[in-house]
Amino acid sequence: MKIAVFMGGISSEKEVSMRTGTAILNSLVKQGYDAYGVTLDKNNLLTAFIENEYDLAYLALHGEYGEDGRIQSLLDILGKKYTGCGVTASAVSMDKDLTKKIAQTVGVPTAKSYTREDIENITEYPIVVKPATEGSTVGLYICHDLKELKEAVKASGDRDLIIEEFIKGEELTVGVMDGEALGVVKITPKIGLYDYKSKYTAGMTEYEYPAKISEKAYQEVMEYATIIHNSLKMKGISRSDFILKDEKLYFLEVNSCPGMTETSLIPKVATLKGYTFDDLTRKTVEKFR
Repeated sequence: MKIAVFMGGISSEKEVSMRTGTAILNSLVKQGYDAYGVTLDKNNLLTAFIENEYDLAYLALHGEYGEDGRIQSLLDILGKKYTGCGVTASAVSMDKDLTKKIAQTVGVPTAKSYTREDIENITEYPIVVKPATEGSTVGLYICHDLKELKEAVKASGDRDLIIEEFIKGEELTVGVMDGEALGVVKITPKIGLYDYKSKYTAGMTEYEYPAKISEKAYQEVMEYATIIHNSLKMKGISRSDFILKDEKLYFLEVNSCPGMTETSLIPKVATLKGYTFDDLTRKTVEKFR
């Protein structure tokens, strides 16, 4: 079986995708798989999937044109096997606003949301503004008054936005693999927010796993993450992010193709089930081959 690891792409998360893809490729080659890497850019975003030979497309793509269902639909048309979620789960989970609405319908609590039309009437701050279809905290603003909020909305252009209350609490993430919660990580950035720099710079964030929170909150957040994974009919590995404040949990978003870099959260939380990085890549190949 020949495996092509697709990485890169044209989204704002291209750099992270390259790191994810490289780590996955190295793992597969080390384990003896016939694997090679394919770097995507604006010139080969379509042709790379058509012209290369492979039995399995291992997708290490993040963001738009990679994690949002468009590449998945292309692979479906080509009749190629690929890792991760299918078209619908990828597209829905990429839209944070739509995902929040689904979470609410299945009993998973979320932060209070607002629309662009609501902003003049918001009285409680801070407020978070972020793109509905970006990851890695790209384009995130924390606004402390109406002036900052208007500036953030203006700077975001005509993109679909999430505008919601800022809940200051403990940041948690839960990995789910094949419908089973792997465990909970508590994330504590050493400086400021858990932003792009804190996520992908070694030593800038402390990770506690298993998270030292109450047993009730621990089990509840694992249950919520599993509900999200299953409700969206996700496949393979997903990662759901939450805030815990005063023993109450708030769902933020779910990732259908989580990062697999040296600082990523899934490899960390998987160790709670005894899985190594190589175990994760091998299990992924075995599931989707």
